[in-house]
Amino acid sequence: MRHVCGIARTGLILTVFAVCGQAQTTAVPVGPAPAVAKDSTADSPAAPVSQKSFWARTTVFTGSVRARLESTQGSDFSLTPADVYTLTRTRLGVRFQPVSWLRVFGEAADARAEFYKTKPPSTNDNPFDLRQAYIEVGALEGNGVRVSAGRQDMTIGSGRLVAVGDWSNDSKTFDVARGTITSGIWKMEVIAGSPVLPDTTRFDRHKAGEHFYVAYSTFKSILPDASIDPYFMAKTQAGTDAVKSKDGHLSDADTLYAGMRIIGKLPGRFDYSFEGVREAGHYSHDVVDAWGYVAGGGWTINGSAWKPRVSSDYVWASGDSGKKDGFHQSFDFLYGLNQPLNSLSGQVSWKNIEDWRAGVEFCPVKKLKVKMDFRDYWLATLQDGLYNPSGTRTVFDAKATSNHVGEGVDTQIILALNRKTVVAFGLGTLSPGAYLRQAGKTTGFVYPSIGFTRQL
Repeated sequence: MRHVCGIARTGLILTVFAVCGQAQTTAVPVGPAPAVAKDSTADSPAAPVSQKSFWARTTVFTGSVRARLESTQGSDFSLTPADVYTLTRTRLGVRFQPVSWLRVFGEAADARAEFYKTKPPSTNDNPFDLRQAYIEVGALEGNGVRVSAGRQDMTIGSGRLVAVGDWSNDSKTFDVARGTITSGIWKMEVIAGSPVLPDTTRFDRHKAGEHFYVAYSTFKSILPDASIDPYFMAKTQAGTDAVKSKDGHLSDADTLYAGMRIIGKLPGRFDYSFEGVREAGHYSHDVVDAWGYVAGGGWTINGSAWKPRVSSDYVWASGDSGKKDGFHQSFDFLYGLNQPLNSLSGQVSWKNIEDWRAGVEFCPVKKLKVKMDFRDYWLATLQDGLYNPSGTRTVFDAKATSNHVGEGVDTQIILALNRKTVVAFGLGTLSPGAYLRQAGKTTGFVYPSIGFTRQL
């Protein structure tokens, strides 16, 4: 019943916003764009491509630096024993393109965490390493075939199942072979590879015995102003002790993911999205039987100088029954993005969760964007627990009588100083509900951060 209520609340909020929008009879006038100062070098013509050296024509250097100051408040949830710590990240890359259809790219990265009182996790601290190294053949745009192979970052579809996860100081990469075919309104992407595991003692390597496969299609123009994305994914975990079933047996696992995503626009500046995933396969001796879905929409008010957009969505993912019934029912979000997508606080993921969100975003001044979300969290299955973005169960109470995890407010403020420099402030909170209080998590959690990013 709460599934229906969550979707109903999302629809109700969007309907209220629509009625309010129709009531507006005047629009805020938008003046002409301000004059742009003329660049003193604009009159100096650039050297013709034919006059540039071979290396100047074919080689491009890339890079970025990022520093973020974070704090965690709430002794029952603290991510680190330190009250305040810093995360720094530096990336340097080079792209070589001798001809239009051939590209080679390599990138090194250095991620460090300072002022931790204990050893920081590898997702925050991974000194100098090879982050990307791949070769790509084919056209970047238009119809045709494109193939790449090597270590690379990537985000597939919504990013809920396969994504870079850039919030982490050391974001995910993959050792993959990747092919894309584009023809008119249809596009197919095929991927085979393994996730890369950060290792502070040596160069990062892909996870031994774990492989994943993706076939992701996109169809446009079937629905007006919309795309339909059916997909199939699979993950194999080989080895005699890869996973443990409910009866305690250690063995391998094969998980299959069949899903569909629909995203589109409607008249009146409305947009909508839906994604559903069905999981099957085997998990040692257990049969995989899990589900996950997301449904939501938004409304953009173009008439306002602040350009506000209101939105709401409902997220659900199954949890396990806790019984030795031969079924593995806990949803697996593969290598998907969770923070800040499901929670800026970093305490919640797309696993055994019901999450209703309502939010607004706006630009009070040019180049400044503000986003605020209210969230209401419930466990999908009381017999399971609460999972963090890494998929680890952090809270479990077998005697709990309520599955209400709590409420949270996520706030992000992003200021683009120029096209290469961004300053961002974030504040994620989690106020404990009955389930957390029964589990002894009563302090709540507050997670402020301020970051600076510069593209070189």
